[in-house]
Parts: sequence; structure tokens; C-alpha cells
Amino acid sequence: MALAGVVGLTPAFSFANTNPERHQMIEVWRGRIKAILARDRLPILDAQATYVAGKTNVERMLGYMDDLNIAQIAFAPAYDLTAGSALELQRSHPEYFIPTTNSGEWNGWWDDPARFLAAVRQQLQSGQYFFMGEHEFRHYPSPEQVRAGRSERDITVDITGPAGQGLFQLSEEFGVAFQLHYEIEDRLLPALETMLTNYPKAKVIWCHLAMIRYPERSSRYGPAYVRSLIERFPGLHFDLAVPPPASVYGPSGARDSTLYANGRLRDDWKAVLEAHPDRFLAASDYRPPIEGAYPKIIGHQRELILDVLSERSRHSIAYQNAWRLMTGEVWAG
Repeated sequence: MALAGVVGLTPAFSFANTNPERHQMIEVWRGRIKAILARDRLPILDAQATYVAGKTNVERMLGYMDDLNIAQIAFAPAYDLTAGSALELQRSHPEYFIPTTNSGEWNGWWDDPARFLAAVRQQLQSGQYFFMGEHEFRHYPSPEQVRAGRSERDITVDITGPAGQGLFQLSEEFGVAFQLHYEIEDRLLPALETMLTNYPKAKVIWCHLAMIRYPERSSRYGPAYVRSLIERFPGLHFDLAVPPPASVYGPSGARDSTLYANGRLRDDWKAVLEAHPDRFLAASDYRPPIEGAYPKIIGHQRELILDVLSERSRHSIAYQNAWRLMTGEVWAG
């Protein structure tokens, strides 16, 4: 698999290269991944998850991780502008957690993105953070919020405005990937393509591959379109934190996980994953309200996606791509 054109092989920021704590963390994570591989199991590096202090049951999650062969989780803390809780988690359980900057899934992000990004800059300057959390630019309420009648996360942040420019610039400057929540709609795609064009060295993980909540608003997006994005934008990746095949998004009444047909991974989507296995990442979209469903979420990802791919592709997607993005190194064991 040729990786020469893939962004993410050389960390751009000098602190990241010289911080001794960082190298120690990497070796600890490597050891846990290798231990899972030695048991003939496929490790997963869960690249998208939201930590909420006082609500995430850490001990429960540690048990899940051991039972499910989850090597590490990139926990992005919400409601914590300093993201100090991410470092506390890693220090308490060094094998298990990847320090990730604060999650842009709360009003600290969309009400004052300049303040939020200033805090992220400080976190990245420390050299102790390996990912940037999920940032919502267009977001519809999550299913549990719909059921509760809550609409505060029906939000729009202009991706071409100061918030988007600042985030893409941070990724280019520090060489750190960020996660992007951006609903799939025809009217939104040109702005994203503009940003990917203007910031070619940014490392972008577009969350929730093929999750379309209002299908009548999306006619362009599909396997061919995603393949074209991959071919044009070397820094663009996608995560597989997607609902199961039978999931229905309440407000639209649509089955929102268009990866699947008849309860299985569609052949055309499988072809894209096999053609570009270096551009997709395993992920759960964990957040505290769905903590009890974590084993089922991971089970769906393994059974419906990873298990039907070739050996090379499943290892790339399960942990090797996240490893490359967070360390700047191709996984070599």
C-alpha cells in the first residue's frame, strides 16, 4: 500500500517530536496493541469518543476495552476548556487513553470559537495531545436528544469563516488531526471542498461515513463522490462511527446509515474501503448517554464492516491509520 501521498507521516510541530513524555506514551500504547495481536485478536483504536467527567464510568469502560479488544480510546473531553481531564485519564490509565483536545460538541465551541481555539492552541503547544476532538459545524440533534425533545445542538458554524479557518490552520501548523461533524447535504459540500483546497496539509477526519439524516437534501454524496474526495485531498479521512443498518432518524423518518443494504455492507462502499483502506478509521461515537450500548456498537463495527474486509484493510482501519495520524509513523509493530 503506497502511503507517499497520505498526509500524516511526519509530525509538523517540534514540541511533538522532542517531548520525552510523548515518546513514552507511544511505547506504552504500542505494547498494548502488540499484546492484543499476540492473542490473535484484532485491536481497535477508537478514534472518536467524548468524555464527560462525572458521567463517563471509567472503570466500566476499562472493562469493556479489555473484553472487546479495544487497544485505546481517543477520549475528547466535553465541558472542559482546558482538556486537562484528558491528561488525567491518560496518567491514571496510561495504556488505555489517548490525550485529545477538548470536544467541540458543546456551547463552549459554537458560542465562542475564538476562545475555544485559543485553548486548543495552548494544548497543542504542550506537545501532550495527539488528536483534536470532534468539532460540530453543521449538526442535527443526536437521537437521544431528539427523544428528549432537546434542540440546543441543532447548530451551524460557518466552516469557511474564522472558526473553520482557525481550526484548519491549527491542524496544518501542529500536524495534528481534527474530527469534523458536518451533515451530508448538497448545499454544504462546496464549502468543505473549498476548505480542503485552501488547507491541503490539514488532517481532517470527517466523522460518520455515509450517515445521511435527510436523504432528500443529499443527491451527490455516495461511494463515487467519496472516492473523488480521497483522490483530490490527501489529508482527508473518514471515521466509521455510524448507526446500525436498521437505525431510523426520528425527525426525518429515514434510515440514516446508507453504508448498508439488506443488513449488510453495500458492495460499492466495500469497494471504496478496499481501494483506500488507509483513509478510514474505526470509531464508536461514544458519549455517556449510550455507554451501555458500547459493546453492541463495537460488535456492529466488527461484524458488519471489519470482518468482511481483507486482512490488510481491516488492520489498517481498525488501528493502523489512527496510529499513523497520532504518531506520524506507519505502524511497524
